[in-house]
Amino acid sequence: MNPPAAVPTTAGVRQLDVLVVGSSNVCRSLAAERLVRDRLGAGGGVAVTSAGTRTEPGERVPELLSELLTGAGLGTDAHHARELTAEIIASADLVLTTTRSERATVVRQVPAAVGRTFTLRELARVAGSLGPAALPEGDVAARLSALVRAAPARRGPTAPADPADDDLLDPAALGKGAYQRSFDQVRAAVDAIAWAVLSNPSQPVPAPPEPVVAPVRPSHRLRNAAIAVLGSFLLLIVVATCGALLVAGVLDSRVDRFPDPFAGLTDRPAPFASGPGEAAPVTILVLGSTDDVRTEDTEDWAAAAAQTDVVMLAHVSADRSSAQVVAMPPDLWVEVPGTGPGTLRSAFAAGGPPGAVETVEHLTDVRLDHVALTDSETFARVTQELGGVYLDLESDLVVNGRVAAAAGERRLSGEQALAWVRGTGADDLARAERSAVWLRAILDRLGDSDVRGNPITWLRLLGVVSGSVAVDESFDRAEMVGLLTSIRALGPGEVEVVGAPTTVSAAGEQPVLVPDAVPFGTLMDALRADTLDEHLDAGG
Repeated sequence: MNPPAAVPTTAGVRQLDVLVVGSSNVCRSLAAERLVRDRLGAGGGVAVTSAGTRTEPGERVPELLSELLTGAGLGTDAHHARELTAEIIASADLVLTTTRSERATVVRQVPAAVGRTFTLRELARVAGSLGPAALPEGDVAARLSALVRAAPARRGPTAPADPADDDLLDPAALGKGAYQRSFDQVRAAVDAIAWAVLSNPSQPVPAPPEPVVAPVRPSHRLRNAAIAVLGSFLLLIVVATCGALLVAGVLDSRVDRFPDPFAGLTDRPAPFASGPGEAAPVTILVLGSTDDVRTEDTEDWAAAAAQTDVVMLAHVSADRSSAQVVAMPPDLWVEVPGTGPGTLRSAFAAGGPPGAVETVEHLTDVRLDHVALTDSETFARVTQELGGVYLDLESDLVVNGRVAAAAGERRLSGEQALAWVRGTGADDLARAERSAVWLRAILDRLGDSDVRGNPITWLRLLGVVSGSVAVDESFDRAEMVGLLTSIRALGPGEVEVVGAPTTVSAAGEQPVLVPDAVPFGTLMDALRADTLDEHLDAGG
């Protein structure tokens, strides 16, 4: 169905400026600019412009896209690609990007824009999950502004199983069919936003336009990310301890380090009170992503924050007999010290690791020992180094339209195994379960005689796994090796993953995701007292 007609802007309401960002600014971002202006700009309260991160002087609009825009009554006349600048970003009330890469570029240039920058499909999904009734009555500019304020808290709960689903298809060099598919994606996303913004909440709400992306259940989302990120650490533990003679030098050369985030922090929770000669528990703040969140410039934390998938507290008990991971959504609404209300993601974007540490410690009253960044591509790289792993396929594995492996137990490469985990028809829960199966297959392969007795293999594996983790510089070689060695007996059964209790509240007129005070406080009390294992065993 067509989206409802725009509600005229009332007098006295400030114009809302929307910026659409693409790469060349002659294809997807142009289509989005024209469609957003057509759907939302008719009343005069919403101004829409576009820009590109890699524009080329004189580059023309592709003929296939021009035909599609003309056919939709939008046209491409008078369009000239414009290079993105920090000034352009700063002047926008809402920034919509064609892909996650452009989103990261925007936030890298203007960190303060993190809370109002979304991929087009990301905001469409959020709009679909909220619906018209969640937005206050008003004109187009007021309701779109309300959607922008509400959206950050909904990023995590509505995130897709595959982060690539937030990107628009790049049709370049793919032919006419790809241009049509890409244009259809843009139109569907814009229509979903228009449905939420333009429908009158005081009247019966029309059905949303098709297709609307269904939100993913948060618990499965956290579980999927937790398995992937925790897997990186588990692999680091297994590989490092089995390659103990090699670990020190490789850790020094391969693990990236960033400046001590604790230096200069004064108002911190008290350390754990351990007895003389007794070990203390270790709690590490882990910022994990399905993408590689690290950048060449390790001070460029805004870009890393834009891609952060989940925030975790990895806790190792004082007696080293158990470990727990508490996962928190990055868009959890919290008090950011020195700034005021905001999200965990925004604290990381604005203040880097020190800002994230200060905010998390203020939220939990748990003293953090270290900070680590990691990603979930480690499984594929390790599998490749192992020469593949055996996985039992319920059906043929199809990659790029071809059967890569027939059904049954097959030895898959890293790329094939990754395709299996993310395969068509696998929902978020299935992907989480497949990730766990894949990790188990990797651990089984590490126990094979041709791997176990080969120091060269362990050296390569240690390089791969350690290269997927970046830690603060205070987490030096001696401490890291000591921790890894002390917990080498831990198996997957001794590591528990739990989602932090959250609930939906209101920030002004908008719903936000906040800690569920009583169960969240009880969970953090147990973490602080190093009794989290018993707390979880008791059903807490």
